[in-house]
Amino acid sequence: MNQNFSRLQDSILVLCTLEALLSEYKKCLLKEKSDSVVYSALTSQIVLNACSYLEEWELLGALSSEEPRILELRKIAKPAIDRIKKWKDLKLVRNSVIAHNHRLPKQDNSLTITSIKRRLSCPNSLFDYKLLIGCVYVTKNALLRVFGEEYNEIVPYLKNIEQITPVNEIINEKRYRKERDEVVLNVQTELNEYYAKIDLSDSI
Repeated sequence: MNQNFSRLQDSILVLCTLEALLSEYKKCLLKEKSDSVVYSALTSQIVLNACSYLEEWELLGALSSEEPRILELRKIAKPAIDRIKKWKDLKLVRNSVIAHNHRLPKQDNSLTITSIKRRLSCPNSLFDYKLLIGCVYVTKNALLRVFGEEYNEIVPYLKNIEQITPVNEIINEKRYRKERDEVVLNVQTELNEYYAKIDLSDSI
């Protein structure tokens, strides 16, 4: 595969990929009840990918000295980007609630559940998520209007990308059960040794 894409094309590829994921998440979200685990997982992925999109958008902006059309694109797409940024706590939710397991890294890893502010400016309703994804879709369309030629140069090579090959993949029930039972047995052995030490110390 030819990987000699320009930095501009790298950014176009990332943005288009993230937008495609978000659009698929929206399709799935519309089929789920808001109190389901699947709904919660999907909305978490939406927040993660929306934040990644904003970060990549800024990386694209940093290339404006190489490609003046980027400044025009950012001007065109600014209303949509500004609307996304109205959710001022979007990255806080991504960083502290989703990505870092309910910890606040900048506050000595204190628990989010006890330390985070109680009112957050972030997507919550189905309509919030639809609007968020819609704004991303609008910016992606603007991107392809301005840089359609650069995108079209990438497309033929995408078909030749090799899929990631998992290492040591568990491919059947028998192996899964064998490895699970080994783990359970080893943990139980450690627990037994732990309790034996406690019993011994209590008897002394």
